[in-house]
Formats: sequence, C-alpha cells, structure tokens
Amino acid sequence: MMSALFAGIISFAQVGINTAAPQSTLDVNGDITLRNELRVGGTKTTNGNPGTNNQILVSQGDNVTPQWKTSKLGFFEQDEYRITESNATADETGINFSNTSTGDGIATSPFGENITSSSPVWSQIPGLASSFTIKNTLNRTNFLFQTGLEMSNVGTTTGAFVRFACGIFIDDQLRAIRADQINAINNKGAKNQSIFTLSYTVNNLSAGPHTVKVACRRIASSATGYHFAIGRTTTDGTQTVNNFMLRSILKFDVSEQVKIIY
Repeated sequence: MMSALFAGIISFAQVGINTAAPQSTLDVNGDITLRNELRVGGTKTTNGNPGTNNQILVSQGDNVTPQWKTSKLGFFEQDEYRITESNATADETGINFSNTSTGDGIATSPFGENITSSSPVWSQIPGLASSFTIKNTLNRTNFLFQTGLEMSNVGTTTGAFVRFACGIFIDDQLRAIRADQINAINNKGAKNQSIFTLSYTVNNLSAGPHTVKVACRRIASSATGYHFAIGRTTTDGTQTVNNFMLRSILKFDVSEQVKIIY
C-alpha cells in the first residue's frame, strides 16, 4: 500500500493534505501556520526571495513566479485618516477694490453667511474655485489660502491702513474667515505690499460633491483715497511689483477615516 502511495505521488507530483484529490502540487484543505520565511522564485540550487519588511506578494499570472513588491501607497490601520484627494489652484486676476470706498464698515461675518450676500458684499477670487467629493462622512479637509496685498503710497502720512477680510466658502456658505489689515509705511516713496494667509480645517463634511471658493471684502480704511487690491497690483502710481508676485494660491487636502472591510 505504501509503495502504491509513493508511486502516485511521483507520478502526479501532487500532495494533498485533508483532501484525496489535490488540485495543485500542494493542496492544503485547512489552515496554514507559517513560523518563518516565505520564499519565492527559488531553484534546486538557490533559495527563494523572502522579500523585505512591508513588501507584499503580487501574482504575476499563470505559471509565473509571484514577486515581492513595495506598495506605492502607505499601509493604514483601522480608523486612521488618509488623504483621498488633493488640489492646488492659482489666480492672478485677483480683486481690485480701487479707491472709491473706504470699506463696507461691517466688522464681522457669521458662520454660514452666503457668498452672494447683499450686506456685506463679498468679491470672489475667480480662479480659485474648485470642486471635490467626500465619500466617508468621517473626514477632515485642510485648506491653505495665501495671497499678496497692495495699497497706495501714503507719502508722509502716519498710521495709514486698510482693513479687510477673506473667507473660505464651501457650497457658497462661509466656513472659515480671517480679518487683517495692511499697514502703510510713511515716507517709503512707493506703494505698500503685504502677505495674507488663512489656514483652516473643516471636519466631517457630508458625503457627496462640494465646491470651495475664496472671497474677500474691504472693511475699513484709515482715510479716503487709498487704492487697495488683493492678489494683484493696484492701478495707481508706479508699479513696483506685478500680478504674478501677488497672485493667490489655494491648496486643500481631503482626508477620510480608513475603514477596513474583511
């Protein structure tokens, strides 16, 4: 009986464990406990490749030895967050507030204010509008907006400023805002420039498509007659910078909680 069994193994070159009809060279009907390395691609004279830490074994198709490969994506644990979407836009059109108004005089804006509000009136930076999609309701979206500012040459006047606010609107509703002001330098002999940055994280947006826009408004000025622009140069006086140098940039990353489905 034993000689017949060995003859069957030699003849068919197949071994079955817990099966009388193996379908491959080694057919295991049950669990496997591997206590050391798993090597692939070996020969009669050389050991196979055991791979390296964090590599995964990838099939190469029928009758081809599988290969260990390094994943281009990181490995995540249950409930960790991973970036699912990332985008960056730039704009050189900007907003020219001119010098016809010192500002709207409205110091604050409430959460959820509409971008089409009649009071105050928001001016959108046109080239920064973007869209993105949320798939998991447990999410974080990080926004970073940066732009250049310019106001008129104030000559010998001291204490001159323009106060303004910029906000991030999701689906046309205000979700982040920061007020600031550009302070002019007297006796500079040229126009004044500054940098404005708004960084904010929005948590747990609803699943589905969303839009993001950036808009700004002029709140107040220390006096009348000062030109003011965001993301571009003003139209008065001698140009000392250009729109490229003052352009606006919006970057955002959508991170969603990892759910592992077994």
